[in-house]
Amino acid sequence: MKKRKNNHPLMSKIVMIVLFLVGSLIMLYPFYINALNQYLDQLRMERYQKKSEEQYASQQAQLAEANLKLAETGIHFTSDPFEDTAGGRLSKEQYDKHVIGQVNIPKLAIEIPLFDTTTPNFLEVGATVINGTSFPVGGAGTHSVISAHRGLPERELFTNLPKLNNGDLFLLEVLGETLAYEVISSEVVEPNETSSLKIIDDQDLVTLVTCTPYMINSHRLLVTGKRVPYTPEIKQAIQNGNRFRRFKQFAILTGVSMIVVFSLWLLVRVIRQEALRRTRFDLAIQLNSDPADTQKAIQLYNRQGKKPLIRDHQPFIRTTDASGKAIFENLPGGLYQIAIEGEKQKIKVGIKKKGQATKIYSKK
Repeated sequence: MKKRKNNHPLMSKIVMIVLFLVGSLIMLYPFYINALNQYLDQLRMERYQKKSEEQYASQQAQLAEANLKLAETGIHFTSDPFEDTAGGRLSKEQYDKHVIGQVNIPKLAIEIPLFDTTTPNFLEVGATVINGTSFPVGGAGTHSVISAHRGLPERELFTNLPKLNNGDLFLLEVLGETLAYEVISSEVVEPNETSSLKIIDDQDLVTLVTCTPYMINSHRLLVTGKRVPYTPEIKQAIQNGNRFRRFKQFAILTGVSMIVVFSLWLLVRVIRQEALRRTRFDLAIQLNSDPADTQKAIQLYNRQGKKPLIRDHQPFIRTTDASGKAIFENLPGGLYQIAIEGEKQKIKVGIKKKGQATKIYSKK
């Protein structure tokens, strides 16, 4: 059966390139959008960290006073932080007013913003202190409960929280101070089961909370840590985690950028090649004028030199005249290879752009 000829090769190539680009961007979306959001969060935190020590001290005093009152009344939960999913866009003013630091988990190589209250808006972009629990400023008789989502397509957040084991570390960088916590327990509970989330005298506890199982979200994962000294070894672990995270961000964003640039370059190249192919030129081959180079057959091949070109149902061959010249008339613009009678190697010749004189580019 005779194959159907493609009458629109340019359009087919453009469609293939566009599909490749769009498919790659869709497939890689969670990776590059998370890396981009992490980078933007770093810029926001750098702006926040420029606050003066006086501002930090004033805010710390307010939160510590609130913790003292809470120690008397005990933790009280008003609702499940993950019940309300009707979030919206977070304004710069809201962000600056409620951000108090960040959660850093070296093992997971994540660093996410931490907000002093829980709303759907804040849960879309970072971790939040659950309302009715201690603020994470440290101190005996405190138990801060910090929540964050899993499975958001544009942010990692607590997606990999189940990978934390007893003995692993997480850190809270809050109001200019770094507090270190060592994981002492992990448990899965019903959303309304809060019996383990209590203030214990003389203990400084923080529990990280997220939904589980992944994408089902019927239960809650509680990962509790107790306060430990912030040692040089822990500081080094933070630095190692930060370096790995930034390298990962750089690698992802660079890789995606290269895919986009390559696709656009390929698109431009295909369009230019098609425009060049639609031009016509005469390929003149001039050999030496001595008798040995007269009446020599020269055969024309495609760019790769593997397929002989056909004209009038015959191989496209020209024979040099008395001056050693042969002309291939009315060729589509582009590169070709020629095989000269008596020569072992083919020679690449042609034009790469409109109006260019014929050049010899290389020998095969």
